[in-house]
Order: sequence, then structure tokens, then C-alpha cells
Amino acid sequence: MAKQNKKIVKFHRMSQLNIGVIIFLIIFIYLVYNIFQYFTTEQIAVYEVSQGTITQNNIYTGTILREEKIYTAEKSGYINYYNKDASKVGVSTYVYSIDETGTFYKDIRAKNNGQLFSDKDSYKDLEKTASNYVNDYSDKTFYQVYSFKYDMEAELMEAINEMALSSLEDSGSNYSNLHIYRAAEPGVVVYNTDGLENVTIDNFTADIFDQSAHGKNNLMVREQVTAGDPAYKLITSEIWNLVIPINQQLAEELSEESNLKIKFKKDNSTAWGASRIIQRDGANYLILNFQNSGLRYATDRYLEIELLRSDISGLKLPNTALTKKEFFLIPKKYLTKGGNDNSNGVMRRYENEDGKTITEFASVVVAEETEEMYYIDGSELSAGDTILKMNSSETFILREQKALQGVYNINRGYAVFRKIEVLYQNEEYTIVDTGTNFGISLYDHIALDASAISENQLIQ
Repeated sequence: MAKQNKKIVKFHRMSQLNIGVIIFLIIFIYLVYNIFQYFTTEQIAVYEVSQGTITQNNIYTGTILREEKIYTAEKSGYINYYNKDASKVGVSTYVYSIDETGTFYKDIRAKNNGQLFSDKDSYKDLEKTASNYVNDYSDKTFYQVYSFKYDMEAELMEAINEMALSSLEDSGSNYSNLHIYRAAEPGVVVYNTDGLENVTIDNFTADIFDQSAHGKNNLMVREQVTAGDPAYKLITSEIWNLVIPINQQLAEELSEESNLKIKFKKDNSTAWGASRIIQRDGANYLILNFQNSGLRYATDRYLEIELLRSDISGLKLPNTALTKKEFFLIPKKYLTKGGNDNSNGVMRRYENEDGKTITEFASVVVAEETEEMYYIDGSELSAGDTILKMNSSETFILREQKALQGVYNINRGYAVFRKIEVLYQNEEYTIVDTGTNFGISLYDHIALDASAISENQLIQ
């Protein structure tokens, strides 16, 4: 049987595309492109508008100005006082005495014999003075340590002089060189001076707020006086004023107020004061006028107070999001509707490159309105353009521009300017009014940094 030859012929298969590989490559290229775009494109940080509050810093220090007179010693010698500091006196009340020889003065101190310190009330007064100093101590006001020293000495002298009054009445004024003086008029007697007694609302200057330059000169710590030295001070009216230096922003906020409620930090008491703002030498001052409570602060020249004002609430925005934009002002009668979407616009007339006069509809955005004017913006508008009133021959030339403050809204994926109305602002945040026409709303998304974006820019 003949051997059969077998010839095997190889068949070449047609190469087939793998759809899975293609899809993988497309996704891979897309991811690489987006990663490249992410690292090469400037990222716009987004801030979601929220409701918020800014607590205002309402603590201020003011200077008291009131009707007060200094009465001087008529003779030289040893001086004794017979009333507590900051107490009411009448014209028949003993205020002080001058002992020319010192006999009465020495007798009083000899009779004391240390009994002062057995009086519990005297200890309480000393403890209160020391406690107030410790609680109010600050390195910035170290100079007040001298006032503390004088106050402590005055407490001691006051207790001793109470005994002097008793001895004076018992002696029947048998001291020939002893001269006794009564109050010149009704008022509140004070035993310290500071050089500001003659300062009034009409003549004060900025230096009255320098506490270190106007420390108390305590009159009770002296043993002897010379004729003509200050003997005591008398506050002759219950009416007094508190003058507070303030900044321009607060001056504007309080300009419409006529009465303000405040808290005195010294004793946490509250009161209403008639208020007004004055300007002097380029600075703003808040004047608070009070009709009573003068006795409570008779020995004070400087008072720390808190203005009891409501915290400001509204839409809270970071200051970095704020920007400004210029808008053309046009009379309302020149705004019309047109275009494919019947949007706001104006009829603009201009000459083209060939010198031909063209009249066409130009779309605009309205950002604000007043009773008579619209604030408008449009990419096709320029200063000097002429716009027409519909169905009339009246024309208006675009010239006047005003800036509005606002933010860039990015809800639609691109930056759109929206105006804001500022209620209050500090160093970091701004509180703006809610429900502002052409403005922003709660939960809107805005650009966190307005300087990093421009209007109509697409957000990646």
C-alpha cells in the first residue's frame, strides 16, 4: 500500500481587538489628564455661606468730667479731716481743721494708743482697699501702686480723724491755735486731686486719657499743709459726663443713638446714659451724660465700662472673600428687554470700523438699584457709549461709575459677582445683611479668596 503524504498547512488567524484593553487605556488616559490638570491648574477654595454672629468688643475706658472745685488751706499747720472720703456734706458740716502749733494734732495721736486696730470695721476697710488693688492689678498700670499706698494711708488717717472729731467736740474748742473750717457749699467732699478739675466737655484734649500723667494726689496722707495748698475738693452737682475715645466705625454705628445702656465694670452696676458723638482734632469721642450715681464714683477719674449692645447676626463671610467692582449708572427708563432669552439690556449705538452707525441690543446685568438709577454691567459696554430710550429719541452717555462691594458666587460653576450689604466687620469676618436684592443667600457657594479668581472664570 502506497504511503500517503500528509501536508499540514498553518492557517494564520486574524488579530482581534480586545475591547477591555481599549476601555482601560481610555480610563487611564483620562485619569492621567485629570491628575495633570489638578496639579497644573490653580485651585479655587470654596466657602459655603452660613448664618453667624460676631461678638463685639464693647469694653472701653472713659474719663469722668463733672462740676468740682478745689478749696485751699487758709493757714499753715497740721491738718485734720472730719468726714469720710466721698461723703455728702452741708454748709454746717465740719470738713477740716488747721492746728498751727500741732498741739491738738499730737494730742489726738497720743489718745489713739493703737485702738484703731481693735476696730473690726477699720480692718474691713483696709482689707477691701487691698483686695480691690490686687483684683485690678496689671503690669501695664503699675503706676497705680502709688495710689494704693496713698489709699491705705488715707484709710488709717480717716479712722484716726474720726477720733479727732469726737475730741474736738469734747474739748469745747479750747485750742487757741486751732482753726475749724466748714463746707463752703453743699456737695460731695473728696480728698484727692489730679489736675483735671477744671476740664470740661468744651475744653478737653486727648491728653486727659493718659492715666499715668494724672495720678491721684491724696490729700489725707499729709500731716502739715501750707496756706494756699489744696485742702479738699467738692463735687457740686450730681450730673456728670463720661468721655470715651472711639474709632470711626463705632462713631458711625452710634451716630443715630441718643441713649445707651452700659455696665460699670467696677461694681457691675448698669445705667442708661444720654449719648452723643463729637469730633475734636480729627478724633471721635462718645459722650455719656448721667443724672445720678455721681456719689458712687466720686473718687474715680477713670472708669472701665461695657456698652451693652446686641451682637450682630447675619450671613457670616471671611474677609478674604470680599471684593469690589465698578458699575455704570443709568436712569431706569433706559433699561429694556431683548435678545433670544428676553434678558435685561440696553439699546447701544456706536460706530463700527467702517464708520457706519450701528444700533443693537446689548445684554447687561443689574447689580443694584436706587429710586431712579440702575447699576449695570455688560461685556459690550464701554465708557462713552451712547444708549437709547426705547420708542424715543432720548439718549444717555455712559460716564458715571460707582463701586459695589461683593463676593464671587460660584453656584453655577463659574464666578458671578454678587453685591453685599455690610452690617459689621472685624479683622477676620464680615456680617452681611440677609435677603439683599441681587445679593447672596444662605448656603450659597462663594470663592474663599476673591483675589485668586476673576469674574466669569470657570471653576475646575
